[in-house]
Parts: sequence; structure tokens; C-alpha cells
Amino acid sequence: MYDRILVPTDGTDQTPVVEQALNVAELADATVHALYVVNEKALDYQPSESGRKKTRDARREEGEEATAEIVEKAEERGLDAVTAIEEGKPAATIVNYADDEQMDMVVMGTHGRSGVDRYVLGSVTEQVVRKSETPVLTVNLARQRRAVRDDETAIERARQVLADEGHEVAEVPEDPYRESNTWIVRTETASGETYNVHIDAASGEARLARIGR
Repeated sequence: MYDRILVPTDGTDQTPVVEQALNVAELADATVHALYVVNEKALDYQPSESGRKKTRDARREEGEEATAEIVEKAEERGLDAVTAIEEGKPAATIVNYADDEQMDMVVMGTHGRSGVDRYVLGSVTEQVVRKSETPVLTVNLARQRRAVRDDETAIERARQVLADEGHEVAEVPEDPYRESNTWIVRTETASGETYNVHIDAASGEARLARIGR
């Protein structure tokens, strides 16, 4: 059976993933491990040591909040839960943590546009599935879209879409704006690229448009 279940989180809303993990943990009376990885690539992008330190602190704070939320939900069900915050490459760190801590299952979300059998190239979930010796249960978030009604949700959705394409968002330089039924979110990635993310306000479906070279 499953005694230890790993739930990686990137700080975005992945309620269906957490709920699925807790369902399994409840059936197996397993301990839930909530893991947040501070992406080393995003830290290296910072232009100065002072800026880098602030970014690390901010990301660790985000990780503490995200993992604490999972623990709270686990405890509401009477489950044991622990948290961990690591630094490194997300996929490799998740795989290593699962191995080192002898996890019995990893539960992750995918936004794959072709379903759970084919993932968007470069996504963290895809890399974990390929490299992990621990079984990975995937939850297809693409089929669990919700309406995007405000700026904050639009930014969250944009981050998810870019993460699926293997990009780390470094900055959202201006407020999202809405044209008819479409949100447009301007983003800058850790590698210096700029994208507009076009998001359908009713369904949350999104597409990327790269700006410039």
C-alpha cells in the first residue's frame, strides 16, 4: 500500500491535484509530503546579489504558504502531513526527494492539451514521469478549467500555461487587461523572452504569443 505520498506544489491553485492526493492518502492512511521547489534558474536570473536574496526569500515564503495550505487540508481529514522546501531544478529535485524519502507515490497535475498520455514538451510533470522510479499519478487539469474573472486569476493561469511550456515567469510587467471575452497577460520569462498569454475568460483556455525575438 501507499504509506508516503508526495504532492509537489508550485504555489498556484491545483486544488484537484491536492484533493486526489488526499483521497488516496485517506484510503491508505498515508502521510502526505508537501514539497515546494525554489527554481534555481529563476534565482540565477536576478541581476544582483541583493535582488537574488529578495527573490529567494519571496519564493521560500510562497513555498511556506503553499505547503502549509496542503497540510491544513490534510489535517482537516485527520491525515498526517509534513512540508519541505528545496532549491534546485524542479523536476530533478522532485525525483530526488521521492527517492531519498522513499515515497510510494507522486501526485502531480498536467495541463497537457492532448490529455494525460501526451504532455507538453518540457513540462515538469513530463520530466518527473520520465525519470522517476516512484509511481506518478497525474491529474489532467486541462479538463478542470474555470472562468477567469479577475486580474489575479488571469496571472495565475498565465503562469500555469508558461510552466507547461517549460518557462519560468520572472515578471508580469503590467496589469492584465481584458478585450471582450479574452484576458491578455504580458509576461517576461527567466530566460529573457516576452510573451502575451491570451486567456478565454469563460473557459480558461489559453494560447501563447511571443513578442519580438
